[in-house]
Amino acid sequence: MNSSGSGSPSSDVLVDMQELRDTALDAIRTIGYSANDAAVLLDVMMYAQMRGNNQGIIKITTNGLARNEDATPMRVEHDTATCARINGNREVGMAVLYRATEMAVQKAKSAGVGIVGTHNTSTSTGALGYYCRQAAKQGVICLAFAQSPEFVAPYGSKEALFGTNPIAAGFPTSDTSSPLVMDLATSAYALFGLLEAKTAGRKIPEGVAQDAAGRVTTDPSEVLDGGAIRVFDGGHKGSSLALLVELLGGALTNAAIEDKKAKKSWGNLVVCIDPKQLGWTADEFQRRVDTVCRRVKKCEPLPDHGEILLPGERGDRVEDANERAGSIKVEANLWKDLQDMAAKAPPRDSADSATAPSSIFAASSGGMPESNGAPSTSRGTGKDSWGMDTRLVHPTDPCDDPYAAVAPPLYQTATFKQPDAVSMGPYDYTRSGNPTRAQLEHHIAELEGGDRGFAFASGMAALTAVTRIVRSGETILAGDDIYGGTSRLLGSVLPKQDINVVHVVMSDLDAVESALNKNKVKLLMLESPTNPRMQVIDLQRISAMAKKANPDTVICVDNSIMAPVYQRPLDLGADVSMTSATKFIAGHSDVTAGLLTTKGKELGDEIYFHQNSEGTAASPFDCWLSIRGIKTMKLRMDKQSDNAMKIARFLEKHPLVSRVHYPGLETHANHDVQRRQASGYGSLLSFNTHDVNASRAICEKSKLFKITVSFGSVSSLISMPCFMSHASIPAEVRAERGLTDDLVRISAGIEDAEDLIADLKEVMDEYLMETTGKRADVSASRTVEELESRETWLLERIRELESKVKTSK
Repeated sequence: MNSSGSGSPSSDVLVDMQELRDTALDAIRTIGYSANDAAVLLDVMMYAQMRGNNQGIIKITTNGLARNEDATPMRVEHDTATCARINGNREVGMAVLYRATEMAVQKAKSAGVGIVGTHNTSTSTGALGYYCRQAAKQGVICLAFAQSPEFVAPYGSKEALFGTNPIAAGFPTSDTSSPLVMDLATSAYALFGLLEAKTAGRKIPEGVAQDAAGRVTTDPSEVLDGGAIRVFDGGHKGSSLALLVELLGGALTNAAIEDKKAKKSWGNLVVCIDPKQLGWTADEFQRRVDTVCRRVKKCEPLPDHGEILLPGERGDRVEDANERAGSIKVEANLWKDLQDMAAKAPPRDSADSATAPSSIFAASSGGMPESNGAPSTSRGTGKDSWGMDTRLVHPTDPCDDPYAAVAPPLYQTATFKQPDAVSMGPYDYTRSGNPTRAQLEHHIAELEGGDRGFAFASGMAALTAVTRIVRSGETILAGDDIYGGTSRLLGSVLPKQDINVVHVVMSDLDAVESALNKNKVKLLMLESPTNPRMQVIDLQRISAMAKKANPDTVICVDNSIMAPVYQRPLDLGADVSMTSATKFIAGHSDVTAGLLTTKGKELGDEIYFHQNSEGTAASPFDCWLSIRGIKTMKLRMDKQSDNAMKIARFLEKHPLVSRVHYPGLETHANHDVQRRQASGYGSLLSFNTHDVNASRAICEKSKLFKITVSFGSVSSLISMPCFMSHASIPAEVRAERGLTDDLVRISAGIEDAEDLIADLKEVMDEYLMETTGKRADVSASRTVEELESRETWLLERIRELESKVKTSK
C-alpha cells in the first residue's frame, strides 16, 4: 500500500460509482469482515465519500478499519425501556454505533425517548451525520456525540487530548427521504483529512493544526508526527464544546479513561426523541421544521455571499450530482491503494456485489434487520434487489412449462419418455432427477446464496449425505447440544465406519479452537441456535477458525431453526447449509424432507453422487408441497417469532419457571451474536421448571399446544425433549451436556399470542396452587437490574453476618 505521500501532489481520477463500491467492498473483505459487516461499513463511508466528506474510503487504506485481535461480539450490558449501554468489546466503531442508533430509534418509537451509549470500541464511527439521517428518516429527532482518537489540543495547549469529537443532529422534514442533518466537528480539521492530504502530497489550510512544538503548520506530516489539530474556533468555546462531547460520549457511557490513545477505546452517545412526546403529530412537527428552514433560506444574503445554505445542503447537492453522474472523483493515490488491497480479496460470487445494507432503523420493536444477504431498502427492479418476501414467491424456474401455469405443475412420475433409443432427455428416472424437485432445489440455492441445492427425503438423509465426504479414519467435530437424530448418527452409525467423532462446547470459542488445532477435522457440523437449549453459536468466528486450522475442512450448518428467511450460513463462512423442509419451509406438519445448499462445484458433485447412488431424494409430491409452503414462509415465521417472543416474556416472569432459553431475550448469553448473524430470533424456545412433574403437567394439560416432536408448524407444539426428540441420547450423556429431564420445548404457531399465553398461564397457575397453595403473581417484571440489586444486597448481608461471626469468636 502506497500512502506515504512522498513525491509531487497527485491528481484526482474519475471512478465509476459501482466500480468504486465493488473495489472498496473487496478491500474491506481483505481485512476480515463478513459480507454483511462490510456492507454496513461501506455504506457509512460512501455516505461521506459521496458528500465530499473526508471520513470516506480513506479509512480503508489507512488502517481506519483495522480489526482488533481481542475483539469479541458487542454486548448490551444495561437495558431499560428508554436507555441502554453497549460494550463494544473492541469491535469496529461503525458497527457498534449502527446498532446503538437502531436501539435508540426503537426505544424512541415505543417509549418516546431512546438514549443509548457505547464504550470500548477500537475505531472511530465515521461520518456521524449518516446515523442521524437514518434515524430522522424514521420520523424521530436524533442527536449523536462521538469521542474519537486523541489528535486535538485544548485551547492554549500543544498536547493532543481531545478527539475531533463530532456532533450531529437529524430532523425529519416533510420530504421523508431527505431529512435536515447537521454534521459538525469540534475540531478545525479532520484526522482523515490529514491522512488524505499526506497521501496526496498536499498541504492543509493555514491555522487548523500545529506541530509538536505548538507552531502553526500546513504540513500534514508534521501534525501526524507529534503535533495536534486545533479546535474549530481556535479558542475557549471550541474547547468547551469538545469537553461537552468528552463528558456525554465518555463519562456518561463508561468511556472516560485515563489514556484513550493507549487503550484505543472510545465512546458514543445517541439520543432519539419522538416529536409526539410534545403533543405534535409527525406532519405538524415536520411542517414546523420546514417553516424554520424556509425562513433561514429567505434571509437576504450579504453582497459577496450568493445563497444562504442550510446545514448539510452543500453536501446534499454534491451527493445528488455524484449520483446523477454515476461516477465520482477519487484521489489517484488513494484509488491505487484501494485497488491494490482489493486485488488480494478472495473470489466472490455475484450475490456479494456491493449494495447498501437494508435499513435496520425501520425494524419493529420485536424485529431485527433483514441481513445476511437481504437487499437494500432502496431497491431497484432487478431480481437481485428483491426483498425476501418477493424472492420466496418468485423463484427462477429452471423448467420449461409449455402452459405457463401460475402454480407449478407436479410431475408425479417415476420415469420419462426419451426422444429416441440412443439419446437421453433432461430427465429419465425420478431418483436421478425430476422437474418438480429441480424447481425446489434451484429455489433453495437462490435463497441461501449457494451454487447448488438438493432435496432429500428427510433432514437426516441430507445430513447423512454430507457425512459421506468423510472417509474412514477422518474426524468430524460437532457440538454437544445437537438434535437427537444427529447425535444418533454421529454416536451410533458413523463409528461403525471407523469415523472419529469429537464433541465440543461450541459456545466456548477457546475449546473450539483447541479442538480444531488438535484434530485434523474433515467435517465441522454446527447448529445455531441449538436444539433444544437454544444456544447461539458464533458461526462466522468458528468458520474462520476452522479454515485457519485446516482450509480443507468442510463446514456444515443445520439451519432448520432459522431457515434462509432469518439466517444464511453460507454468508457466514459455511460450505453447506441444511434446512429441514419438514419445519418452516413446508410449514404444515404434512411433509418430511430436508434441503441442502452447497458452495463449489466439486462438493456439489459429490453430494449429488451420493443422493443419486443411495436413492435418498425427496419425492415429487413432497417437493411440490414444499414449493407451495415456501411462498408463505416469511409471513408464517414472522408471526411465529412474534408469538415466541411474547411467550418467552411471559415465561420469564412466571414463578414456576427457573430459566427461559430464547435468543430474543436480552438476558440470553449470546443475544448479541444472534442479532449480528441473523435477522430474527425464530419461534423455538425452551424453559426449565426444576420439577419434572410440573413440566409434564404443562405439556399434558395445555389445550392449544400439541404434544409432539418437530417444530415449525402453523400449530403450536410442545414437548419434553429428553423423553421425545432427544431420548436417543443416553441419559448420562444428556446429564453431561446439561440437558435435564424437566426441560420443556415450545414451537410457537400462528395462533393469537394472547390465547397461547392464557392457555399456559391457566395450567401453570393451577399446578402452582395445587403444590404450594399460592397464586402466581407475574405482574411485576424481574429485570436484570432488580436481580443484580438483590444479589448485591444478599452479598452485603452475607459479609455483615460473617463479620459478626468473626467478632463473636
